[in-house]
Amino acid sequence: MSEVGTGQALSRLVKLGSQNTFWFYSTIFVAIILAFVSSYRPVLISRTIDIDILKNKSYSDLYQTLLFIFLLLIAEVVFQFLLVYSSNFVAQNVIRSLRIKLYKKLIYFKSAFFDRTPIGVLVTRSVSDIETISTIFTDGILMVLGDILRIIFVVGTMYWINWELATIAMFIFPIMLIITRVFQKAIKKAFSEERTQTANQNTFVQERLTGMTIVQVFNQQNREYNNFFKINEKLEKAYLKTVFYFSLFFPIVDIITGIAIGVMIWYAGYDALTAHNISPGVVIAFTTSYINMLVRPMRQIADRFNTIQRGIVGAERVFTVLDSNHEIPDMGNVKKDFIKGDIRFEDVSFSYKEGEEILQNLSFNVSSGEKVAIVGATGAGKSTIINLLSRFYDISGGHIYIDGTDIKEYKLQNLRSHIAVVLQDVFLFNDTILENISLGNKNITYDEVRKAAKEIQIDDFIMSLPNGYNYEVSERGSSISLGQRQLISFLRAYLYNPSILVLDEATSSIDTKSEELLQSATDKLTGNRTSIIIAHRLATIKNADKIIVMDHGKIIEIGKHKDLLEKGGYYKKLYDAQFLNEIK
Repeated sequence: MSEVGTGQALSRLVKLGSQNTFWFYSTIFVAIILAFVSSYRPVLISRTIDIDILKNKSYSDLYQTLLFIFLLLIAEVVFQFLLVYSSNFVAQNVIRSLRIKLYKKLIYFKSAFFDRTPIGVLVTRSVSDIETISTIFTDGILMVLGDILRIIFVVGTMYWINWELATIAMFIFPIMLIITRVFQKAIKKAFSEERTQTANQNTFVQERLTGMTIVQVFNQQNREYNNFFKINEKLEKAYLKTVFYFSLFFPIVDIITGIAIGVMIWYAGYDALTAHNISPGVVIAFTTSYINMLVRPMRQIADRFNTIQRGIVGAERVFTVLDSNHEIPDMGNVKKDFIKGDIRFEDVSFSYKEGEEILQNLSFNVSSGEKVAIVGATGAGKSTIINLLSRFYDISGGHIYIDGTDIKEYKLQNLRSHIAVVLQDVFLFNDTILENISLGNKNITYDEVRKAAKEIQIDDFIMSLPNGYNYEVSERGSSISLGQRQLISFLRAYLYNPSILVLDEATSSIDTKSEELLQSATDKLTGNRTSIIIAHRLATIKNADKIIVMDHGKIIEIGKHKDLLEKGGYYKKLYDAQFLNEIK
């Protein structure tokens, strides 16, 4: 994936934010008003001291000015609220848009992307990195704009009141720019390392929680604890590095501010002893208000730049995924409402990794309505055939045809609408049985689901569960047995009513009762439709119209069960070995 640069990421975020025209520009308008209101308050303080107290000594004038200052403070509070709310509104719109775009992008990526990208990394991109992007708007770009406007108004007002003290204050600018520039590079690097370590931690936790059974069965708790401890140490070091730079930056700013105030007081004292041009009110306004109003936005800008850097690191990672091209090419335009189910593989070659061919010049035919079994040892390439047929991966050579049309010429969604796959490792969502079967299709009614379940004889099993079809399945379906999960997967495929049915190792590793139900369901599912069955249990495919025997990515035998046994080749060796294991 090509990396996205800082400037490009920032400009794209601003463009996204400005799409919500009203709120984006309202935020800018509020920032301008707030900058003016806040910079005018010290002018009134100076007037109160010099005119109302020292010159006129008027209680009524003093009270009027104080009332006006109080009203200005209320106005500041109101506009500050509007600024925070509107900037957060813009931020939430941006991250909502990014979340939707990112998720839409991910669900169309080809399987190869997920094979090589840890799930924890994708979770970090989809959640943590996008959350950091929101801070660019809530505490970043728009707030920086407000700070810049505040500095402009403050500088203008300072020069209007007293150009000498204003000039002293302006010496802070170049020093702050140099310090900010130095820290900016170091902090961005630290933030990038922190995000990397966060992604590593998310990946580790996600994988270990998913495989907790393996961890416990093989007594790996101590080892995994130590690994997690090391990962957390790296994350802690990365985080503390960012804290170190922050901790160093702010005291330096405070020292510069203190020096500036000291120089102002010295100059005002010198003026009081000589020229008497600077009034007490002006001195107080500069040393207690204006210098802080000048330094605070500078300090906040530097701080916000650090926040922006953190957000930009997240944005760069998110945009890198959004800009990547990992989708299966969907260039076809063929759409068919019905297919017969004729399948032809013609000199098909494929490799998951370059130079490591899984399939080599594979050719075979499956006629419409035919029940074909594919067998072979682990790694022979059986499951790969299924992945290629549904275009989860694209072949590196040859052609695959369905009803005489190359599968690449079909619209991808149309192609997959004619194929249903039942996998051994059945995935069920954390939802009801009914929702897992219908997959949220509102056109499928409860009565239709029950009717289909009765036809393949699994309605009794589902109704025996608490709440029946409304039984809440736990994450990945762990609250029910493997055989029961497969039965639900069978029902899902049966209800789908595909022209081509694929059963990928769907009858292995289950109890006897479930196997009987599955065998009955298989007979029902495979009737009158093209069916491809991949199974290690060779006894379940005796009635297949054709058996394709594979070894190391090549077809070495094709025939019926009886004929292959009589031939005495590789299939017979597999069958005899399995038969002996079952006897033992």
